[in-house]
Amino acid sequence: MGDGEAAQVLPARVYSVAAAVAAAVQTWAWHPLDVLKTRMQVLDGTVGQVHAYGSLVQATASTFRADGVHGFFRGVTANVVGSSIAWGLQMPIYSKLKQLAHSELGERSLATDGLCSLAAGGCTNLVVHPIFLIKTRLQLQRHSLEAGQPQRQYRGAMHAVSTIGKEEGLAGFYRGFGPSLLLCSHGAVLLVSYDQFKLLFDSVLAASASAKIFASVATYPLQVVRSVMQQRPTNAEAFEYTSAPRTVQLLWMRKGLPAFYRGILAQMLRTVPQAMAFFSIYEYSLQALTKLLLVGSKSEP
Repeated sequence: MGDGEAAQVLPARVYSVAAAVAAAVQTWAWHPLDVLKTRMQVLDGTVGQVHAYGSLVQATASTFRADGVHGFFRGVTANVVGSSIAWGLQMPIYSKLKQLAHSELGERSLATDGLCSLAAGGCTNLVVHPIFLIKTRLQLQRHSLEAGQPQRQYRGAMHAVSTIGKEEGLAGFYRGFGPSLLLCSHGAVLLVSYDQFKLLFDSVLAASASAKIFASVATYPLQVVRSVMQQRPTNAEAFEYTSAPRTVQLLWMRKGLPAFYRGILAQMLRTVPQAMAFFSIYEYSLQALTKLLLVGSKSEP
């Protein structure tokens, strides 16, 4: 990632800082759409799920009635922290693996870049999956609940950590980890396609938008499966989602193919401009940090 000779010799921490800054900014800005997407994915009106959001407008109105503006920012801290750590780790690992692979093989290929991205994503997932699980749990909570529904259990991110640890143990933090590993393919497709689209378009915005649309359509069903598995098992139905294959089977039986694309409009409205902002900020940060390093190196005796 990043062009020019200077970018090729940047230390890993530069890629890490640039990616973390970009991730924090874009994650906070588009978090409300992430809340709506998650709720539409999980709260589908099947047994045990009171809410059934038929459209993005309905989901927005329902969330606002129940929680006000605050409802659109549930889990925002966990999301910002998780995204910053994820991209702050993945980008330097990806860049380093690409450098090693290219130096060993002597040439660059899509297959090599894809494998490097998958490896970087797998390593990152081990660290950040629990953070995103907490984010999902917080997003699914509502302040105003219908009669018969359980009251909100988590008072915040740290309380969620404590409660999950007591009730579900370490395994609770890794619910949906299988689909998350498979979703590394999303990062691989995104990063590799972004590099390729940059060769086609003389614009970071066009390249990032095209790459994000391509990657999202291909991997969105995995996100739905992961979100459904990550919900808190507060009733018999939630406990049925014990594995990825079982979750796929239940979703298909109950809702068919549309179940795997619930909330995709909110996803696209969020992630396409999000990706455009991320890669723009990332490239800008990379250039700014490069200049600072060059100035610093010239000033040294």
